[in-house]
Amino acid sequence: MRRKTAMALLAAAALGLATPIGLAYAATLQQLQQEELQAQQQLAEEQAAYNQTQASINQTTAEINALNQSLASAQAQIGATQQQIQTANQNIQTTQQLLASTQNQLTQTETELAATQADYQKTTVLLAETRQSLVQHVHLLSGQLQLIEERGSVGYLDVVLGARSFADFISRMELLGQIAASAAHQVQLIKAEEAAQALEQANLARETAFLGQAKNSIVQHQALLQAEESLLNREKLHALSLESLAEQQAQNVSSNLAQRQVLMNQLQQQRDQLAQGMASLQSQITYIVTQIQSLLGQYNGGYLNRQQLFQAMLPLVTPVANTYGISPALIIAVITQESGGNANAQSGAGAIGLMQIMPQTAVYIASQLKLPTSQIDQELEQPTTNVEMGTWYLSQLLNEFSGNMELALAAYNAGPGAVQYLTTHYGNSFGAIEPYLPAQTQNYVPDVMSLYNLYSGWLTAGG
Repeated sequence: MRRKTAMALLAAAALGLATPIGLAYAATLQQLQQEELQAQQQLAEEQAAYNQTQASINQTTAEINALNQSLASAQAQIGATQQQIQTANQNIQTTQQLLASTQNQLTQTETELAATQADYQKTTVLLAETRQSLVQHVHLLSGQLQLIEERGSVGYLDVVLGARSFADFISRMELLGQIAASAAHQVQLIKAEEAAQALEQANLARETAFLGQAKNSIVQHQALLQAEESLLNREKLHALSLESLAEQQAQNVSSNLAQRQVLMNQLQQQRDQLAQGMASLQSQITYIVTQIQSLLGQYNGGYLNRQQLFQAMLPLVTPVANTYGISPALIIAVITQESGGNANAQSGAGAIGLMQIMPQTAVYIASQLKLPTSQIDQELEQPTTNVEMGTWYLSQLLNEFSGNMELALAAYNAGPGAVQYLTTHYGNSFGAIEPYLPAQTQNYVPDVMSLYNLYSGWLTAGG
């Protein structure tokens, strides 16, 4: 936009200042224009590079945040799997202790079972021997009784009758009684021993059955513990696999994070270098613009007549006028009336620049045009910014007053609120409200309209 100001001055020099001084100004302005153009192009390139670098920084920052989250997740997974492994190891240790205890119980039970089975075998042999002895004694007594029956007085009776005296008879009878009693007692002893051995055999049989059941139960419990140990080992292996995967993931994330951090540092250094370069270019551009404005002030010091001013302003004003649908002749007429084409002009009331815009009005206009407002006074001294703001404002007034140029000019000079009030009460035309306007505005509107008509003729005639 500032280049158009230089173009305007060059046009003025070419069309109206064909003098050594004018040509010198033109050459100086052309050189400044080229310098500013180069600086602006370089600034635009560095701004694009800066924006791209900042976008890369933002993207890298997002990637670093995502990688940090992934690393935290992997570390949490490692902690969880390590806890699983620790728990599995504790459970395996407990199960192995139970298995060792169960194996001891099984060994002890098997030992007791073998001893009981051995005792059972011994008891069975003794019982068989006792029963055999009992049978022999029974057969012996039966044989003796049968002998008595068969021989009658022979046998025990012969022993009794063979006594030589009564005392001998009594003695022999006692002897026979002792023999019979002894045989009967022996039989009773053998029967009692048989019963005891039979009872012991039954007890040993029950104990053997119990120990067999205990052994089977221990074996089943041992099998369950072995299955549990196998399951715990599989769980441990699974947890170790998950831990390995999580550690590999954490390692990969850490590597990517380190690479992104290096990239971030490089991008930040590049951004800082670009910012320094942009600041340097901006200072250079500001210096060039100051020189252009200084030359513009020299032109506005009285070297240009109205036609020369028209020709100088036309290249600056035309693009902005076309944007807002206003004749360039009207804008140049306002510039002529307001500042005489002096970009550095400032009124006693505080209006600034080519179109004499008040700072408070400029803040409102800038907010509508999405322009910066932090240094509004400096911005108003820029010809392109001042013309753009003033043209936009004039277009809004034309719309507000239905295209009535005189009313819009009156509002530009006296304020839209005052003109709106007067048209509401006295009529919707300049002639109706003119008596109620300030004297300055009464003169301002005709003067601008006169300039507009003059400039429109030149515009139609091509200059």
